[in-house]
Amino acid sequence: MKTTHYTINIKKNVSFRIVQLSDLHKKVFGPGNSELIKTATELKPDAFFITGDMVSRSVKNFDTLKPLIIELNKTAPVYYSLGNHETDMENVNLKLYKELIAFLKENCTLLDNATAIIEKDDVKIRVSGLTIYQECYKNNGSYRNLRGLSDEEIHNFLGEKPDPECVNILLAHNPNFLDAYAKYGCDLVLSGHVHGGCVRLPFIGGVLSPERKFFPKYSLGKYTEKNTTMIVTSGLGKFRLFNPPEIVVIDLIN
Repeated sequence: MKTTHYTINIKKNVSFRIVQLSDLHKKVFGPGNSELIKTATELKPDAFFITGDMVSRSVKNFDTLKPLIIELNKTAPVYYSLGNHETDMENVNLKLYKELIAFLKENCTLLDNATAIIEKDDVKIRVSGLTIYQECYKNNGSYRNLRGLSDEEIHNFLGEKPDPECVNILLAHNPNFLDAYAKYGCDLVLSGHVHGGCVRLPFIGGVLSPERKFFPKYSLGKYTEKNTTMIVTSGLGKFRLFNPPEIVVIDLIN
């Protein structure tokens, strides 16, 4: 497990540390995810931002996720946005899905097309969690003719536009829509989903996306579009080669 650090100047008079976790799926790091908890909490963030797929749609319980969320929340507030696996679970196992949502609402801040305000150094940090159409991931069982996403649709999902007086952060599981995120007006977007391209090759990067597309455009790292910065983590779980599990640390500075 590697830790990747980014420093981002957001032109607001605030110092704020984020630890981003994503795409754990069925992976476990030590009993009760103790190794992951230790590594993440020792980074001493102001907040943990989770960008989806921390479980797989096929899981039978949340025995590894629950202690992780509970223990992280003892160090700093946890903000959780949903990925396609969490939302798929509503159709796969409705009872388990309801259990997951109830647990998240009780033990962290669930951002399911919702926004929370964090105040630090007299600056407001506006963090939104975006849940998009399932057809953006898979359409009638196929990875062809996937649905796109516009900035107007993001506005409709979240109900409001970014506030220029705030630091505007979007937790968006799917990185494929950077153009829409930039038009929407976010300062910072945190994404996952692509698992770093599963296999990473020198000078080439990620090889394969979950949509079965070779050499995905956004697979890992820092990307910019207009005034928007997007950080894509390779995440923690799933098959990977030359592509270690990753925790992301982001320091926002003036």
